[in-house]
Amino acid sequence: MATINGQDEYQLSGSTECGGEATSTIKPGERFIAREFSGGEKDWEVYLKSGISGSIPGNRIRVLPDEPLAKLNYESCKKEWRKLQSKRITRTDVVAYSAKKYHGVPNYYKTLVQASEGDAKAFAQFNSLYHMDGEAGEGHEETAWVLLHVAGDDTFAKLLQSSKVREGYAAVFSSESFLPISNPKPYIKLHFPKTYAILYGNAAQQTQADQKPIEEVKARAEAGDAESEVELGLRYTNSEGVAKDQVEAVKWYRKAAEQNYPRGQYNLGVGYYKGEGVVKDQAEAVKWFRKAAEQNLARAQYNLGVCYYNGEGVAKDYVEAYKWLLLGARQGDEDDKKNMTELESKLRPEQIAEGQKRARDFVPR
Repeated sequence: MATINGQDEYQLSGSTECGGEATSTIKPGERFIAREFSGGEKDWEVYLKSGISGSIPGNRIRVLPDEPLAKLNYESCKKEWRKLQSKRITRTDVVAYSAKKYHGVPNYYKTLVQASEGDAKAFAQFNSLYHMDGEAGEGHEETAWVLLHVAGDDTFAKLLQSSKVREGYAAVFSSESFLPISNPKPYIKLHFPKTYAILYGNAAQQTQADQKPIEEVKARAEAGDAESEVELGLRYTNSEGVAKDQVEAVKWYRKAAEQNYPRGQYNLGVGYYKGEGVVKDQAEAVKWFRKAAEQNLARAQYNLGVCYYNGEGVAKDYVEAYKWLLLGARQGDEDDKKNMTELESKLRPEQIAEGQKRARDFVPR
């Protein structure tokens, strides 16, 4: 935290978090979050409790290192989401455009508004976009941080309790930084205690306690046990007992994949799809998704269906996409069900029938 250095007020010209110019008078004694710009610039970036941020000269900053960080204000974002949900999405809105065009979420901002109000289905739809990559993926991850604030601790914690993605949020919020918060975990513990308890508290600690010691996992993996190879890869991905290292994770996923272990094939495919730990290669991602999908792994069937739907790494083929999504949906995968319903609206009856026939004829390898 910080305050103004000196007895004079400071007129800040800045903006709210989700756009829009704004001004504010910072009074002596007022507390705010301050971050020094990199590169030796003289100005500091400040974040006021009102939700306005901007830059002021460093000589006007007095740092208060012993004070806990204030809670960031993202209220302007929900107002902006409400406006945007009724507007046409353009290519310049990379996240919303990608969500609609490639991932079956037609109105990204409506989904955000509904999720922020505790709608579990909207939250599941929001989480289905985890596989977006590049600029869209980074933007979506940052939006998850904003959603935490807009929803509030009670609502977000309830959404997490009924979600299968708690581990994903725990990993992201502990390994990433969200300006101006360089270390989110203590910040979440202070301002979102219920969410923190779900992600990192007793239940999460018990899950970690139930895990095998890392030395045992390494020994089994090095002995060639495919299940342990995947588990070790996940430890490197999620920074559990070892430093986060996606290159090392991919190495172990590949070892399991080459033993024809479907979870290894799936995780290796994700690495190629996202370009994490390996050079991005969607055709190679499809290759490994297919190997796992043919062994009836529902999540791989979903990803393979999405690749056919979007024409990523393979020629676009809605009928083949429908087949794989249908196979995954039959195993209870909610993302498959949602995307299958979306796809049905684009198919003729004879195409749906052909997709259903291909699914009936499918025999796991």
